[in-house]
Amino acid sequence: MMKIHLSGNKKLKKIPPPSVRRLCKIYSLLDEIEKTGDISISSKEIGRRIGVPSHSIRKDISYLKKGGGIGAGYDIKELKNHINSAFGFDVVRNACIVGIGKLGTTLLNYKDLLTQNFKIVAGFDSSINRLETVKTDIPLYPTYELPEIIKREKIELAVLTVPGRSAKKMADNLINYGIKGIVNFSPIVLSNRVKDVFITNFDIAGEFRFLSAMFAANTSIKNHNDL
Repeated sequence: MMKIHLSGNKKLKKIPPPSVRRLCKIYSLLDEIEKTGDISISSKEIGRRIGVPSHSIRKDISYLKKGGGIGAGYDIKELKNHINSAFGFDVVRNACIVGIGKLGTTLLNYKDLLTQNFKIVAGFDSSINRLETVKTDIPLYPTYELPEIIKREKIELAVLTVPGRSAKKMADNLINYGIKGIVNFSPIVLSNRVKDVFITNFDIAGEFRFLSAMFAANTSIKNHNDL
């Protein structure tokens, strides 16, 4: 299994991607809870809130070396700061949206899409007519300007919402232009073996299948118990 080494802190272990993903969820949860005025939380409660066993939560947090533990729980502010420091969430990263169809336009104008650490600075589409009709405060450009704008605006992340037939080629182009991370909303699964470049596939149909499978499994268990 691939592991991610946090080079900024040599004291940290190499962290498996599943733990990185859970720690990111924990960070979002802590950010939400901190606003309510709570000051501590247990691994059991964290696990319940994000749907993970408490022992997995404790193991994930152990990768940070300093997790902000206080007795049976964790100091919310301190744990949040440790995750923030470990993953560089205090660094502002610029992002763009490639493909300004209905989904791309919605994401452009979704004000709560990103936090203060991530900023959508540009949108791109191959259709000039579409660019002229979309209403948004974010600058829009034709896709042939991708290399120039990515370099000029120091864009590191991209959200890909193009049709499936052009997704692979566009992803390859984005990587060649210097993009380090892609969130793929296109209807095909993208993979990449370029070092230090990461792709996540947002599969809505797959998530529905998972939920449907869970419903079916739960119904099967109930029917079995009723026998």
